[in-house]
Amino acid sequence: MKPPRADLDILMKRLGRDIGLDFGGAAGWWEEVDLLVQRRPGKRDIGVVADLAAADQLLINRLKTRRGELAALGHPDYGSRHHELLGEPNVERTRNLIKRHVLECLGHEPRIDRILSCTVEGQRSEPSTVRIVVTVRLIDHDDPLNLVVPFSLESGL
Repeated sequence: MKPPRADLDILMKRLGRDIGLDFGGAAGWWEEVDLLVQRRPGKRDIGVVADLAAADQLLINRLKTRRGELAALGHPDYGSRHHELLGEPNVERTRNLIKRHVLECLGHEPRIDRILSCTVEGQRSEPSTVRIVVTVRLIDHDDPLNLVVPFSLESGL
């Protein structure tokens, strides 16, 4: 059942709007990014995302940003520390540390009501890569949001 329109309006206001990002490159890697271009007849402008598209983007940005990277802009706790594990072996201990850092990172996001699950899985086909699989419940939203973020432990990637 869809929530009433008034509830959707509140959710959309709380999730906010942001400059749209166009994630290119290999599917799901979220590495190559450019501004989203909105095309209208005779015009091109920077695209904007809102609603649940903004939620995907805000989670990806928070996880892909190294903690402390935005300290000079007044956001010292924004981002994740799992990037500190580059070069570590893909073993259970490393995957547990990645999970711990991801949970800490997402715990700072005020638009997440609850983290329902978080797993970090090794990849047989790519031994130095893990898949971070997160399911969250956003504020004022009943349907869970799923996100899969690959992470390479190889330094320099």
